Amino acid sequence: MNVQEIEAYLNALKDNGLKSLGVDAETAESIKLAPSPNLEMGDVGFPCFALAKSLRKGPPQIAAELAATIQASLQDELVAEALAVGPYVNFRYNPAKLAAIVVGEALAKGADYGRDVAKNPSHFMVEYSAPNTNKPQHLGHVRNNLLGAAVSKILGFAGNRVTRVNLINDRGIHICKSMLAYKLFGEGETPESSGIKGDHLVGKYYVRFENAFQDEYSAWLETGVAADRFETWKAAQPAKEIAGLEDSDLQKRFRKDFKDTYFNTESSLGAQAREMLLAWEAGDTAVVELWKTMNSWVFKGFDQTYERLGVGFDKVYYESQTYLLGKDLVLKGLQDQKFKQLDDGAIVCDMEPLGLQGQKVLLRRDGTSVYMTQDLGTAMARFDEHAIDNMVYVVGDEQDYHFQVLFKILEVLRPELAGKLEHLSYGMVLLPEGKMKSREGKVVDADDLMDYMTEIAAEAIQERHEVSAEEVEKRAPVIGFAALKYFILDYHPRSSIQYDPAKSIEFEGRTGPYCLYSYARIQSIKRKSGGWPELSADQELAALSALGTELEMAVVRELKEWPSIVELAARQLDPSKVTEHAHKLAKTFSTLYNDAGHKVLEAEETRRNGLLLLAKAVAECIKTSLELVGIQTLDEM
Repeated sequence: MNVQEIEAYLNALKDNGLKSLGVDAETAESIKLAPSPNLEMGDVGFPCFALAKSLRKGPPQIAAELAATIQASLQDELVAEALAVGPYVNFRYNPAKLAAIVVGEALAKGADYGRDVAKNPSHFMVEYSAPNTNKPQHLGHVRNNLLGAAVSKILGFAGNRVTRVNLINDRGIHICKSMLAYKLFGEGETPESSGIKGDHLVGKYYVRFENAFQDEYSAWLETGVAADRFETWKAAQPAKEIAGLEDSDLQKRFRKDFKDTYFNTESSLGAQAREMLLAWEAGDTAVVELWKTMNSWVFKGFDQTYERLGVGFDKVYYESQTYLLGKDLVLKGLQDQKFKQLDDGAIVCDMEPLGLQGQKVLLRRDGTSVYMTQDLGTAMARFDEHAIDNMVYVVGDEQDYHFQVLFKILEVLRPELAGKLEHLSYGMVLLPEGKMKSREGKVVDADDLMDYMTEIAAEAIQERHEVSAEEVEKRAPVIGFAALKYFILDYHPRSSIQYDPAKSIEFEGRTGPYCLYSYARIQSIKRKSGGWPELSADQELAALSALGTELEMAVVRELKEWPSIVELAARQLDPSKVTEHAHKLAKTFSTLYNDAGHKVLEAEETRRNGLLLLAKAVAECIKTSLELVGIQTLDEM
């Protein structure tokens, strides 16, 4: 018997017992096993309430009869006892047998313990990161990158085939803002001449454009033209919305509301940026060369950030290559009467029959595409080119509605895609001072954050140990990144996070450094014992069968849960299931290790070997867990 067969075995005991009382198979299957709330009552059990009406007996009486029937049928040593506890039937494991099965399998499979080798794996494509090329990546991108990378690893470990993709937004008016600012103010500056990382340099000019635009807008607001625009705007406002507002308050609202209109109608900088976008789309040599040059700086910078974070992709898409995809798809949909054309020429999808409100424009009246058009074409191309079964988009929750619409329209075009599209929506990453803003330059940069986490990890190491500068340099990035990654991924993706670097680096509690420390302590046990014991199959069985105390069995139970944890994390696309289990396993073993009655190196030989084998299995499982969320381990902290 292996670990994954234990539940099936227990269900068979339950179902056979119920069958002996005349319970039909459908009812028996509906009664589920669950862990007992108190281990003194048994390890796992099931209730008998649902049987009272059909059997015309009280649940406690039914439970007593079932327990006696199942107990009489026990032949395998895994279940030592079936007992009735009120209206429940509980099973109590034979500790030695459970330890031999669980720890034995964990040792035999090593890093593959919990891995599912599916005969017919599903092919998942996971899209994540999706930065744009006018600024470096920030803390929000860090969460996106870590989520996408961890989900991809977990899906693969759970037996699926995974293709990881990135879609880089490298075109559009926002990209032209950085390009225009560089053209106006750059004076030939390069990453090499400035010593600034490429994506940071381009981001500098994005901020420079925004500052220049703000200055231009502020100056315009002092003009007579702006005063006229204000009066026109004020006259158009619903009376009930502006009733009682002072003129200064209305001026503030106008300044905010009119900003985009000013950019598109009055602004010199806005006009130049739009002209640059048109020139790019027309293939103007000088504009395209500037675009290629600045993008090359950004791509190199992005690659450095990805390498430090430990994330990667099997294929990178660029919006400049995909933004025209989907136009023919929409025209074909119009021809097939799945979409309709408005009087002004725009093509739309009516969302009302699909359970959403309004209409979604898919081609503007001038025939140009919108973002949705591109996303439709890109999705179809991916399913056709890669023969994927499922498409997962890792994108922030501010895009929830976009993906609801996208998926509905894709299902209109290709009904067989229903159920194969998923938006892994995640919450915002906040800091104590509030939401991040990038256009004004107020942003937590990913590279700066990684530098900072390495620095505070180095300080933490030096406070705890006297180690060489070389060792600090080696350990600090691993510990710092473990703190960052664990903290970010230890929340359900839908949750918003307030990231606290100081809390994340703590060596106690539910943190990455705590899990690393637990792993390193087991490696210390290995060194002190002269290495892991090398035993024959019979000796290993004897050693594992010597385990049986409550603290030892608590560790065995956590090990037993690992395969089901992986399956759950993959099914729910939730890496926090993995981080939670890593901490629980580490904490449970720590309790055992610190107990005076479980001094590993002082135990008699057979028990000593059993405890060492248990420690080895725990270390391997912790390491696997951490690797699935992108965390390296250290043999010494």
